Amino acid sequence: MTVFMEHSLNMSLSKKIYGIPESDPGLYASRDLVTIAQRWDSKAAQWDSDLNNDSCHLNDGDAYRRFINLGKQLVLERTKLCSTSSLVDLGCGTGAILAELSMHFNNSIGIDISHEMLKVAESKCISNADWQLGDVFDVSWSSRKHAAVLSRGILLSHYGDELAQRLIEQTINALTPGGFGLFDFLAEDASEATKILAPNKTYFCSNWLIDQARRLGSSGAVVVGNANARVRYLILKD
Repeated sequence: MTVFMEHSLNMSLSKKIYGIPESDPGLYASRDLVTIAQRWDSKAAQWDSDLNNDSCHLNDGDAYRRFINLGKQLVLERTKLCSTSSLVDLGCGTGAILAELSMHFNNSIGIDISHEMLKVAESKCISNADWQLGDVFDVSWSSRKHAAVLSRGILLSHYGDELAQRLIEQTINALTPGGFGLFDFLAEDASEATKILAPNKTYFCSNWLIDQARRLGSSGAVVVGNANARVRYLILKD
């Protein structure tokens, strides 16, 4: 199948699943919060079923399960700290991450711009979880210290270089000593065929992200995951 045909097929599948066209390349950079929220609202009803569907593009390369497993590993390495402190999930969606990790923390906060996503999350009655409708770039969540700040859903790649750096800096400043941040992102070294799944997103060079994170204060910043995978993982430590 040619690249053009693959792109057309994925566009058709996206419209069939969500009933909306592919996002404009400048949408997230423009910070049009109303339109961004509407797009995610339209995906809420089917989001969990997609996460449970191995053939869905959200699970390409087993990215979702890899994030969960990596998050659990990082939590288990600092069990005492997590049990007495908080977890923040940026762009929490339907609460899939907090459902897996919230019980290891004293309390957890899920922040999302989509009211419909949060309605699904609230319906799960996840213990110790508080849901907040808002913009993840708002400084309110980072005005206090947390044991962990997570974001699964390639948030960095949605917003591009400048805003990715801002979010990394906010996370580093919000981590309590010994805490960690964990973000997934689209990797520049991924094959061109897999990039068709998200053509209007930012694909980061791993070394660039590490350099920025260290410049902003994370001496222990690393990227993990298969070097050729579409989705890789940035870990931030103090």
